Amino acid sequence: MAFELVHGIDIKDTKDTHSAYTINKESIYATFGADIFPDAVEELVKKMDEPVFFFVEIPCSDDEEKQLRKQKSDPYHYKVYYLDNCTMPVAMAILDRYGELLINDGVCRFGFGSHQTGEEIYCQDYQTVSTYGDTDKFKAALDTLDIPQEEDLHTLWETLSDNNNGVCMSVEINGETVADIVSALEAEGLFLGDTVEEK
Repeated sequence: MAFELVHGIDIKDTKDTHSAYTINKESIYATFGADIFPDAVEELVKKMDEPVFFFVEIPCSDDEEKQLRKQKSDPYHYKVYYLDNCTMPVAMAILDRYGELLINDGVCRFGFGSHQTGEEIYCQDYQTVSTYGDTDKFKAALDTLDIPQEEDLHTLWETLSDNNNGVCMSVEINGETVADIVSALEAEGLFLGDTVEEK
């Protein structure tokens, strides 16, 4: 079965990519098809100790980049927003309300962390996800969804080439973009924590 892409990513040939994960000491690196991505993120977040924080990274605007980039070779930038001290019901409410948009947007990155343990779940470019912390409990979450553990993980990154380009795009779902998430959650305490260079 073909690897299912989220709406904001376009790659002609996904080759051998499929949902799977690998473990490296205190971290897990995974890739999830669009069909299983929402359930996987939810199960991982449920394993975290409260209180948790939510974060989302959104590309800077063209006007902002004109101020930040001094020359064409300089990296682009992301604004990192945080919502601190969330209970698990609040974290689940964020995923229920905005998860579809966060997961399907091809350029934003997001995740959750635990204030108590320092553990973190980070959803990144090209449908990859990293967890940091207790690998046993995060592994248990993925195993409940029958996601295989593999020694050599094949992600969309490995499929990219001059002949198989990838395109990442912002998306709009039900009239909303990720910028609308920021606007909506600012009233709940979401704040701009940092501006960082693109990795």
